[in-house]
Amino acid sequence: MAKKVLIIDDSVTQLSSLKIFFKREGFEVDTAKNGVEGFIKVYKNTPDVIISDVLMPHLGGFQLCRLLKSNKETQNIPFIMLTVLDKNLDKFWASQSGADIFLRKDYEMSEIVNSAKQIIEKMPVCDSVKEELAEYEIEEEEILAQINKILDEELMKTTITNKFREITSYTKDDKIIAESIFKILSAITDYDIACIYFNSPDSSIPKRIIFHEQKVLINEEITKEIWRQMLPDSINDYTEEKINFAKEKNLESISSIDDFLSKKEFDFYYENTLIGKLSLYSRENLRWNKMRFMQTVKSELDLFLRLRYLYTKTCYLSITDELTQLYTRRHLKSVLAQEFERAKRYGTIVTIAMVDIDDFKKINDIYGHMAGDYVLKEVSKIFIKTLRKTDFIYRYGGEEICILMPETLVEKAFIPLERLRKTIENKNFLFEGNKINVTVSIGAATFGKEMRDANELIEKADAALYKSKHGGKNKVTMDV
Repeated sequence: MAKKVLIIDDSVTQLSSLKIFFKREGFEVDTAKNGVEGFIKVYKNTPDVIISDVLMPHLGGFQLCRLLKSNKETQNIPFIMLTVLDKNLDKFWASQSGADIFLRKDYEMSEIVNSAKQIIEKMPVCDSVKEELAEYEIEEEEILAQINKILDEELMKTTITNKFREITSYTKDDKIIAESIFKILSAITDYDIACIYFNSPDSSIPKRIIFHEQKVLINEEITKEIWRQMLPDSINDYTEEKINFAKEKNLESISSIDDFLSKKEFDFYYENTLIGKLSLYSRENLRWNKMRFMQTVKSELDLFLRLRYLYTKTCYLSITDELTQLYTRRHLKSVLAQEFERAKRYGTIVTIAMVDIDDFKKINDIYGHMAGDYVLKEVSKIFIKTLRKTDFIYRYGGEEICILMPETLVEKAFIPLERLRKTIENKNFLFEGNKINVTVSIGAATFGKEMRDANELIEKADAALYKSKHGGKNKVTMDV
């Protein structure tokens, strides 16, 4: 059976030439003199390929192609854009309209025909599509309505995109960022509860989930269950915040997560790392995938979260020691200065602990520097795992590590520091078949009002560390 081609061009000469040439090649040819007539004939005759000029009155080739590619009934019909325009901008608009092939009008007729044959073979229009199209009756008024719908959707997509792009200029505060995202979501979707999670490359930062209670209030049990569903491995290690823009007092409280009949989750990954997650819940049985603009929301959130994660990672790497993954000494200076000034002004408490790996030089001398690096990395992992999330750990220099313990008196710091010492002492360090015994000496001091600057606090902790080193090592000394 001969393949059907629909040729659309307002030039009678061009139309006649193409018609003659395609008929010689065995095609069944239909023609239209403008985009509106062409659109109607697509439904009437269901071509196997459409060849259209760009510059035409009433409905141009770009608009016609976009209109056909936006309709599920016609989107799979191959579309060849034929034009004298050859600027990059023209090719860009052709691709944006959805054209499958973009050809110049001065191409040889044989090239145009061969392109049509190839695209028909590559994208055949099945019989079921042809039968379905034959049942439609299209009027000119419907074409205008569809064009307006496409324009409205493009305006909405552009607006949503711009709103997401504006978020990047906001603060780095997670809650403010979440508020901005929820405001966009609540304007275009009809959920009861939304929750969002931002991952950080800094593992010392507690995981945080931020809720938007749009229509209902949820209790602690439900928040925990939602978190369990989002990130099941960290149910005991997260903080939560709740946002309610309306500040309404009459929001309905619900007692069970089973009250939500539908849920939609978006997972966002970068280089196999989960960088964020969004969950939407509703008491209605919603078809989330059928909602308009959900794909736009997903794409924009994905882009935003990638940029945010990369920026955070860059900042994190600039203050992190490459070997141990602990914070750097330079970062300690800036943080400690702030904590010291806060303690002086507001009477808050801050304790510093200085830790030194005992006989570290001997480890390097006996087993080599690679063994020393191994010990430093393993000891640092124990610090991160054993100490509290509120403590900050820094590689101070060489084998010396510093711990900043906010809101902690030196007497109360003894318990976690002693636990740290024992954990390291009891750890089996194995490097290339060699068992290495590792212990640490620790000294700690708390801020005192008589201190002039943060260096005095460091000196006090260093003095306590000296006592541990010269008192037999593998011990904790507190400056009290």
